[in-house]
Amino acid sequence: MAVILNAYPPCPRTTYERRIEKCSLDIRELEKQPPSSALPSVQTSAMATFLTILPLLLSLHPLLSSAAPRDTLLLGSSLSVDKDQTDILRSRDGTFTCGFYSIYTNAFTFSIWYTHSSKTVVWTANRGRPVHARGAAVTLKKGRALVLTDYDGAVVWQAEGDNSAGVQYAQLLDTGNLVMKNSSSIVWQSFDSPTDTLLPTQRITAATKLVSTTGLHVPGHNIFHFTDSSILSLLYDDAEVHEIYWPDPDNGEYQNNRNRYNNTRFGGLDDIGNFFSSDFANQQALVASDQGLGIKRRLTLDPDGNLRLYSLNSSNGGWSVSWIAMSQPCNIHGFCGPNGICHYLPAPTCFCPPGYVMSNPGNWSQGCSPQVDINCTVDQVQPVQFVPLPGTDYWGSDQLHRDQVSLEACKNICRSDCTCKGFLYQQGTGSCYPKSSLFNGKAYTPPDKSYRTMYLKLPMSVNISGISVPRIDLLVSREYHPDCRQMSNKMPVEPFPEIHKTSQGEAKWLYFYGFAEIQAVEEGYKVMASNFRRYSYKELVKATRNFKDELGRGGSGIVYKGILDDSRGVAIKMLENVRQCEEEFQAELSIIGRINHMNLVRIWGFCSESSHRMLVTEYIENGSLANILFKGNILLEWRQRFNIALGVAKGLAYLHHECLEWVIHCDVKPENILLDQNLEPKIADFGLAKLLNRGGTDQNVSRVRGTIGYIAPEWISSLKITAKVDVYSYGVLLLELLLGKRVLDLAVGADEEVHRVLRKLVGTLADMLDREEPSSIAEVVDCRLNGQFNYTQVRTLIRLSVSCLDEDRNKRPTMESIVQMLLLADENLAA
Repeated sequence: MAVILNAYPPCPRTTYERRIEKCSLDIRELEKQPPSSALPSVQTSAMATFLTILPLLLSLHPLLSSAAPRDTLLLGSSLSVDKDQTDILRSRDGTFTCGFYSIYTNAFTFSIWYTHSSKTVVWTANRGRPVHARGAAVTLKKGRALVLTDYDGAVVWQAEGDNSAGVQYAQLLDTGNLVMKNSSSIVWQSFDSPTDTLLPTQRITAATKLVSTTGLHVPGHNIFHFTDSSILSLLYDDAEVHEIYWPDPDNGEYQNNRNRYNNTRFGGLDDIGNFFSSDFANQQALVASDQGLGIKRRLTLDPDGNLRLYSLNSSNGGWSVSWIAMSQPCNIHGFCGPNGICHYLPAPTCFCPPGYVMSNPGNWSQGCSPQVDINCTVDQVQPVQFVPLPGTDYWGSDQLHRDQVSLEACKNICRSDCTCKGFLYQQGTGSCYPKSSLFNGKAYTPPDKSYRTMYLKLPMSVNISGISVPRIDLLVSREYHPDCRQMSNKMPVEPFPEIHKTSQGEAKWLYFYGFAEIQAVEEGYKVMASNFRRYSYKELVKATRNFKDELGRGGSGIVYKGILDDSRGVAIKMLENVRQCEEEFQAELSIIGRINHMNLVRIWGFCSESSHRMLVTEYIENGSLANILFKGNILLEWRQRFNIALGVAKGLAYLHHECLEWVIHCDVKPENILLDQNLEPKIADFGLAKLLNRGGTDQNVSRVRGTIGYIAPEWISSLKITAKVDVYSYGVLLLELLLGKRVLDLAVGADEEVHRVLRKLVGTLADMLDREEPSSIAEVVDCRLNGQFNYTQVRTLIRLSVSCLDEDRNKRPTMESIVQMLLLADENLAA
């Protein structure tokens, strides 16, 4: 996904441009000459020549404007996704560029960015909803609205001012502001709807706010805005938590130098590096450390929840921090996610408390999950234990503050309330703070003199030995210097750029792959309520000509080809083993119907009549990866194989991490990977684990499913099933893309034999990576490619397959992390 925004080659000057330049120079030279008897006639002649050709040159203005970036979009004209990224708007002074910004292969946002600083986006129209490369466009409609449409014509975003009737054009100003203008005034501007960045001269008001952007290019939980009391604040906001963390919530307005309930809510950054706000006592909220004119700046609410003022180094396009809101990152709410604890070692470090494990390795925003929950529904009292964490606190979420109580009395208060997760106890004062949730954890070093101790409430069955303290010796050293460090042009893979990550088993993963500096991204998706519909059995009988054309069959049912009345080709799967009642079946479908992603087979609808249960999906031209890779006449080239690996990873990452409801596929294999006419992969059957008969919940499926050769070991060992079963199957898929043959063909016998062969193969590949043997690695690749492959990408796929096939599922990477590594390998090749 290499997008080098300052790499546009200068457009060659056309003949007409050179002619205009020459005429202008001739006239200027003549004007400099001393008066003489001959000059007037020469000047007159030159001027006459210029005036003669001027109409011709003006008639060629469209050609001139197409040769260089323009700053104006006229009524009825469009910007489209351009392969060379030349269909753009550029401010007259060249500072800002507006157009389609590539966040990864074939997915774009309509954004504004600093031209000479790679990957520094300052505004995005469709954050969280990228458009596809083919056919997406933004148009200044004759109806006077700026409209962004996707490849299928669907309106993704539009801007329309209060008085748009007279709009004549849209223009990107030198300030970075995209405006729509009529003959005399601005009727709409991007400055009124900021995303995560405020630019000089841009204002923040009661009606606007900054919202952080996650690594997946969707809005985060951190907000910068004026509160109801007119205080400009940073807060963490999600479904369960709504808390201010800047200015210091423990201080009053006077201590924070703020004015409460000011009727004016107005703030902004000037060109010198000063930020002014109406709620500050002296109006001046912050001052850049490099205060002065001539420096390009931006005030950004970063993914870690910290607000920073950046200054641009014009010589190398890099950014440095000239002011920071939170000098102590552990005070940022949600920094380590739910239940996580932040600690300085000396850099800020996240870790999980005793009895908890990291929810999503590689992503601390999701925090830690309890190994065993306390069941509040049982009639009998569940035995619990209280684990002390000296010098540790979880800020907020206090249920009922009690003073001058004994430690035992405080334990009894928490023990008697099932919703209590633990309590903070302060010796001396006897203060007791029961907690309904564990959020904003912080460990003090050394423990503060107030003798605060956090007591975690855990089931007696949890073994807490050996996991209460992070392994400092395994941490990767990275000092924290927020005020002076040079910011990288690329975003780090971690969601928090100034924090170390560690948890049980996590350090090995980070050491193995290093800190890849690439932004995690994800494909675009949208709710499809309008396209997802119910079909009658009669309609599907007609579409399939009475189920005549069979495409294939498997454990979940038979698939037939059909043609709908609107001429769409569809695949209709007649489901078997569905034991749900009508209400349950439709409840599951209401979730599946809203899942849409470029690398997932689109589900158009369903049929549920009598005993008939069917899914109607799009028809994919080239059939399954299995048929092409193992049986077909088409030889997949290396680039196509790598793109398939990346596309499948993106689809699974969406299901695991970004879907409306997390979905585990449970049967990832080449037969369930379909290839369209461009050989783009689409995952099929991703909803069947939710629809077919099962013995447990989505996250704890009790019945073994999947296919021999692709089944993770935990299916057989009766462990709780998590998304890591898909990661294991994906690892097998990677090996098959490399080998060009089924892993099952390497073994003869039962499933246990396949796992034994896989373990042996993984060990061999791991040794091969350690020994850095290019010749041995080349022998792994399908011989039909005749050595035509990219060595770096092959090595990346081998590394990933080794990690995915780890017997210990806690050491397997997440699909999110896999996408990052593949994108990195792809970017390095492009660079």
